[in-house]
Amino acid sequence: MSEKLAIIILAAGNSSRLGQAKQFVTLNGESLLLRQCKMAKKLSKNVSCVFGYQAQNMIDEVAELSVKTIINDDWQSGLSSSIAKGVSAIDDDTDAVMLILVDQWQLSAQHYQDIYQHWQDNPQNIISAAQSIKGLNVTSPPVIFPAYCFSQLKELNQGSGAKPVIKKHQNQLLCLLMPAAFVDLDTPEQLQILKNYQLSQQKN
Repeated sequence: MSEKLAIIILAAGNSSRLGQAKQFVTLNGESLLLRQCKMAKKLSKNVSCVFGYQAQNMIDEVAELSVKTIINDDWQSGLSSSIAKGVSAIDDDTDAVMLILVDQWQLSAQHYQDIYQHWQDNPQNIISAAQSIKGLNVTSPPVIFPAYCFSQLKELNQGSGAKPVIKKHQNQLLCLLMPAAFVDLDTPEQLQILKNYQLSQQKN
């Protein structure tokens, strides 16, 4: 378990397209928020959650875990503001930060361990989940940024993530093919996929 890797779980949004808070959608009897926090805690002692919408309910959901909570009052401006807020709150002696989305429900503890191990082997590189589309690697969280990226991550204020920072440091990027990272929960149709998956697991 690392003390020098900070993990930030981005969970501030209101899931407007889904019609309900995705943080509280359950998988195998456990909310996605709690599930992500537990997996993160296996990798690092320094786990933070960035909340915005229904922040107090979110805090209550993870009260059993020793995670740091960060409130993003500007959560409606998008994911970038939550990244900036989260990175601004990490300790000065942190070597790297891993960004996790709350709704990547097909990711397992092993997926996070794989990203973590790649960072341990290549501590000066950005390590990102990716999938190949028409021969090009498209990146997605989970992603680990070394400390030299922190100042740029703190300056993010518009947009849907940290892709501008990845683009700036393209030569330092190492991609780990991980199709499961591209399954998320934004629409009622995607929620039905999750429910069908659970039913199939129960039958097996």
